[in-house]
Amino acid sequence: MMRLALPKGRNLIAARAAFRAAGYPLEELDSEDRKLLVSCPGDGFEILLLKDWDLPLYVEHGVADLGIVGTDVLEEHGSDLLVPLRLTDGGCRLCFIGREGALPRAGEQVTLATKYPRTARRTVATQSWGAEIVPLSGSVELAPLLHLAELALDIVQTGRTLRENHLVELQEVRAVSPCLVVNRAAFQVHRREINELIHRLEAAGVAV
Repeated sequence: MMRLALPKGRNLIAARAAFRAAGYPLEELDSEDRKLLVSCPGDGFEILLLKDWDLPLYVEHGVADLGIVGTDVLEEHGSDLLVPLRLTDGGCRLCFIGREGALPRAGEQVTLATKYPRTARRTVATQSWGAEIVPLSGSVELAPLLHLAELALDIVQTGRTLRENHLVELQEVRAVSPCLVVNRAAFQVHRREINELIHRLEAAGVAV
């Protein structure tokens, strides 16, 4: 039985829908129990429920054989994992956010708040303006709103939170989606099962 790590956050709904469409109902997850390790023998998985930010580490170190995690978290971690496909649902975008309607002018230096400091440094390095990075663990939108920073780099889904707080999306940096990640050693051990999973997700039209 393979150990599958699933995220507790925004990607869990998309992950469960994709697995269900591919013929892995994971019905044991419907229990009211607050277990973090759930056995789904009919689907061939033991499910490990984790926070997004911890999930790549568990898979990379072989605690879990494979998992579903957002490409935003994966890029920030820089983990050495196989990424055979992305899910078609659950997408959002990583954006520069601010109070004003335009990015800083060329040569201007600003402060930028984000949960993604490594990604932010790489992204700002490609801009004509510079930024001091202010790392935050949550409520990133509050930083420009309360003048902790001029800009934020964060995930945007519907944009409703921005509108309700009089903030604007200044520029999309990149699209973000949930993806399947696989431990390299686990792929050698479970090659047949993992290839079957990939085929069934693609055949169901829920992954590319």
